[in-house]
Amino acid sequence: MARRVKRRKRTSRDSAQKKKARGFDYGCLPLVMAVGSLKFPDHLRAASIDAVAYGEVWSEAVNKTVPTIALVAQRGDELGKAFEEFNAWSRMTDPDSVELTFVFRNAGGYVLGISPEYSRLVRRCLGFDRAHRPMVFAPYFFKPINTVHPLLQRLRECCTQPIAPFVFDGSTYVGPRGALMPSSPPDLLPIPGLQALLKFEVTFVEEDDVTPNSIGWCALQAGSQQTPQKQSKRPKPEPGAIAEQRVKTLTHHFPVTLERIRRSLYISPMARRLTGTGVRPWQIEQALCNLILSTEMTQSVHFRGLSARKVETNIIQAISSRYELADGGDIPKFAFEEVGTQIVADGNSLLQYLDKKKSVDLSGLQSTLQAESVLDAPTAINPPAQWSTSS
Repeated sequence: MARRVKRRKRTSRDSAQKKKARGFDYGCLPLVMAVGSLKFPDHLRAASIDAVAYGEVWSEAVNKTVPTIALVAQRGDELGKAFEEFNAWSRMTDPDSVELTFVFRNAGGYVLGISPEYSRLVRRCLGFDRAHRPMVFAPYFFKPINTVHPLLQRLRECCTQPIAPFVFDGSTYVGPRGALMPSSPPDLLPIPGLQALLKFEVTFVEEDDVTPNSIGWCALQAGSQQTPQKQSKRPKPEPGAIAEQRVKTLTHHFPVTLERIRRSLYISPMARRLTGTGVRPWQIEQALCNLILSTEMTQSVHFRGLSARKVETNIIQAISSRYELADGGDIPKFAFEEVGTQIVADGNSLLQYLDKKKSVDLSGLQSTLQAESVLDAPTAINPPAQWSTSS
């Protein structure tokens, strides 16, 4: 009788521990905001930019004559302040932190868009943080121009070269605004203290080739309105985006572990058993990475001891400071049941992210993931043929 009671307690305890198994999907990292400077559009508007000038100038940096793009403004002091912002970005990353986009209209003319370049903005705000998904909020400035100068077309041709440096500059002019007509070019004056930028990147796009929610698309929507435009809200990631993020995160944070998984002799028969039940290779590699991380954090599997409310925060903190060494070691051995339990826990974390009901077993999990088009996904490693039941 005492043995039967003890067995029931152990079974109940095992079932409870299985229910408390925590999981994490590395394709569902939390969002973090990267906010660009809100000042430069105000300075550009206050500068009263009336035209864009093109020409050539000698560059000491590249030891040759290069094309120039210059904003022509009424108030040089305000334009200088905008370039102070641009140069501050340049010092933190590089001069191509300023994104220039030319959208050529079908009806003639173009719209020039000026904005922070997103990847460099993220780098300035977040450094080398690889434990979050960045969401960018950045203002734009748009200047519509009614004509296309031949020198702009020449610049566009030059920029088709693999390396095409040019100078982004600013100036003021003498005389009334009408003096800016091409038939009577004005005297352009340099702005004291303005530091031009030597750039290598610029975007040229035809109106018909503009993609939705791009800077070019925003430029066309803004028209003649030169107000800062908020980037469109980042939609909930599509299945492909989740899979891509998962591979990127695992590769960044578990490079040695992934190679050990690929080379491990004991993993192959376990993986073959799991794939025989419909488990995908990416689920196996993610579960093994989580089991290793769990043992590092809690000295146990399935992130036991971590509350459901804080498990994501604790995991993000752990991988943010984690690094791996290729010291010749091997992957720890985990039981088949432990890997299966972790796969279900990780899958339920993904379902929670997708606002779907959790599954109690592997069969239900796989069916739901298949229905949500997230079951078939690439792996972070190239698994050996021995992982497949057909080998």
